[in-house]
Order: sequence, then C-alpha cells, then structure tokens
Amino acid sequence: MMSEKTIPQWKKDEIKYLVDLMKKYSNIIVIDVSRINDRQVQEMRKILRGDAVIRMSKKSLQQRALEKYAEESGKENLDELQENIPGQSALVFTDIDPFELRRIFLDNKWMVAAKPGQVTPVDITVSAGDTGLPTGQVISELNMTLKLPTMIKNDTIHIRDDTVTHKVGETVSTKEASVLKKLGIKPIESILDIHFAWADGDIIPADVIYMDMDKFREEIASCYITAQTLAIELGIMDKETITPLTQKAYREALALLFEMPIIDETFIEEYCKKAQINASVVNAMVFGEGIATPPSGTAEKVEKEEEKKEEEEEEEVSGIGSLF
Repeated sequence: MMSEKTIPQWKKDEIKYLVDLMKKYSNIIVIDVSRINDRQVQEMRKILRGDAVIRMSKKSLQQRALEKYAEESGKENLDELQENIPGQSALVFTDIDPFELRRIFLDNKWMVAAKPGQVTPVDITVSAGDTGLPTGQVISELNMTLKLPTMIKNDTIHIRDDTVTHKVGETVSTKEASVLKKLGIKPIESILDIHFAWADGDIIPADVIYMDMDKFREEIASCYITAQTLAIELGIMDKETITPLTQKAYREALALLFEMPIIDETFIEEYCKKAQINASVVNAMVFGEGIATPPSGTAEKVEKEEEKKEEEEEEEVSGIGSLF
C-alpha cells in the first residue's frame, strides 16, 4: 500500500468526504452503474436531493473509506460491505430505508436504446408509421439490416407494418444497434439497481431487497396459520391462541354434556336440536329419507289453528243441540 506521503491530495480529500458522508447517514447503498448513463444518475440526484447523496468514486477509494470508517466507528459488517462493491459502482448515503429506495428507483426507470452486443431482455418492435427519416442510403439499412418493410411517402421513409426485429435473448449487433438508434427505438428498461445494502450495521443483499413482497406476505400468513393450528393442537396458550382454545374447550365441554345422562335446563334448545338431528339420522336409516324441519313459528301456528277448529266444532254441536 502507498504511504501517506505518496497519496495524492485529491485522493485524501475524496476519502475524507466519503467518511464524512458515512458518519452523517445511517445507510450505505451500493448501486451498479456499469449499464447506467450519466444523465440517469444526474436525474436521480435531483429526485433524491436533500434525502440522499449519490457519490461515484474509484473502487479503491470507496474501500479505503470503509476501512477508515470501520476503524473510527466500530460498526459491524462494514468488511462484508467492502467485499461486495463491484468494479463500476456508486455509493448512496441516505437515511431512507433500502426497500423504500428500491421503490423510488423502480418508479423512475428510463427507456434506453439497445447497446451493441447486448442480449435483449425484451422483444424489440419497430412500429408502423413515419420514421421521419429522409430517403437515401438509410432505407437500405432498414431493409437489409433490420429487414423492415418500408415505403416512401411525402419524401420520408415509412414502416408499413409493426415488425419484431429481435426476440428475447437475441444479441443486438453493432449495425442493428446503430439503425435502431436512428429510428429512436428505446425498448430497454434502465433502472438503478441496488447491488448491496448496509443499514446501520445490518447487511441486506439484493435478493432480499428485490424479493416478491406479496408472495412473502402470503408465506408469512400461511406460516402463522400453520403455527397457530399446531399450537392449538398442542394446547399451548398465549395471546394468539387463548380465544380459539377457549372456543374449542367450550365445544368439547358441550359435546361431553350431551353424552352424559343429565339435563341442564340452560341448554334445552341445544338438546332439542340434537334430538332432531338424531331423529333425522334414524329416519334416514329406516325409511331412506330425512325429517323436514318446520320453519320457525310453524308448529305454534298449526296448534292454534287446530285449537280454533276444535272450538268451532264445539260451538256448532251446541248450536244444533239447542234446536231439540
């Protein structure tokens, strides 16, 4: 390693500046900028102004700053953060939660042109319509390089039909990339990707930051239900199981009460319901059919009608008797 005397002053200043940022903010986010253009970084700086600082430095200076900060602060896992800095990276210093920062990055994606030699992650389509390009040599490039169906209209080149020039996974050649750029085709999403995050001592790798949160919530809910069911079966009592365990105990006590040769007047209605269910079962076994349950109030209505009928019959008899 170079001695302090041989290190240029600008490097010392940069290391000091990085350490000062580490002291000021609680989170250090590593982003890979190898496929990001400067304009996109500048735009993100404007969006995060006042909440975060994006600093692009040489990897060696970033690592040296982390070493110095670790010595001064005694914070954990800075060595692991240092090991996970890629060749072309920027450090984001912020108090914003890494998951919230991910959302901000995803909400501010750019559409960019395909680069020479790039394996396209999407289908690249050239839409039908006016290209705005004048007639000339470029028409042969459209026809020969991208095999686009063209025609001349109003002194400009038009594409006759929507045409897919590249399928997902195909490589874009240098010539193809050049022609697509002339057409203004920008099919590739460009997003600032979080490569690694250090949140006040806690390490958060990219696969955790970019996990499917909806699926994660579903898995947590499923685990909770499974754990609660198991706890209830084992009779483990806590604030999560007290209510279902009480309900279970009530049901089991009631079932036991029905099996015992005693009558509790508190549960007369339940006894009647159970008797009716048992009668239906016996009826189905003997006659192959169940007993229809009369709607609530029907039996009482039938009884009143029968009483009324009997009274009418008595009145009719007494009326006839008076004639004799």
